[in-house]
Amino acid sequence: METTRQLKEAEQKIRILQEITRFVSSLLTVQHVLDAIMGLLVEEFKLDACSVRLLDKDGNLRIRSHRGLSRAFIEQATRKPSLDCYSGETFLTGRIVIINDSDEMDKPISTARSVGENIRSFALAPIIVEGEHIGVLVTGSRKKSYFHERFNDVITIIASQIGIAIRISQLYEEINELNRNLERKVKERTEELERKAKKLIEAERLAAMGKMSQMIAHECRNSLAVVGGLARRLDEKTDEGEPEKEYTRIIVDEVKNLEKKVSAIITFDRSDL
Repeated sequence: METTRQLKEAEQKIRILQEITRFVSSLLTVQHVLDAIMGLLVEEFKLDACSVRLLDKDGNLRIRSHRGLSRAFIEQATRKPSLDCYSGETFLTGRIVIINDSDEMDKPISTARSVGENIRSFALAPIIVEGEHIGVLVTGSRKKSYFHERFNDVITIIASQIGIAIRISQLYEEINELNRNLERKVKERTEELERKAKKLIEAERLAAMGKMSQMIAHECRNSLAVVGGLARRLDEKTDEGEPEKEYTRIIVDEVKNLEKKVSAIITFDRSDL
């Protein structure tokens, strides 16, 4: 009879651990994992109440997931861990607390006794990750003497698995955050490279245009030299007072203007290279 009971308890432990492992591998958020574990514990142990309290950024033990608790209880349950309640004692000492008759307890679970959810028996275990106390697992029943000493091993293992599940979920979240930051940096770097590529293309285009304009300017200057030379010779051979004299001087002056402009283009291109 004793052997049969031990086998059933061992099978139950293995089944619970397998389910928790499945939750961790398939549900990536901490909240989903905790909610699934709470449902599993209530079903497996026929509990009337079950909750996970985690230490928040303000240093309070806060219920993050639960089954069977009223809103009034949850609203009053958040508090800093201290030895004047069983949840605080479990968190601070790292020891399991089992009470099988609420009439005999000398302090509340976490809130006023008047909001006790009619829990007659309860067991609390610390949730510890890598040596750090991060929360408390609380299980309860409306029946007296519900939790036997053998339950210590079970609740210890489950609390440990919850801690591992929380840590893995946190690592997933950290990895996702790193991926988001990496994607943002890659996007920013890509946009920066695209801007630089556009500037490079524009610079190359301007450089090509500069070379082309310089070639054209050189060709124009050669042609202007010929035109200017002929225009000056005609101007020298044309006597003052003749109608053609005015035209030749205009041609000579305009050629000089064009030569200055061409020289300016060539000088600008050289200084820009």
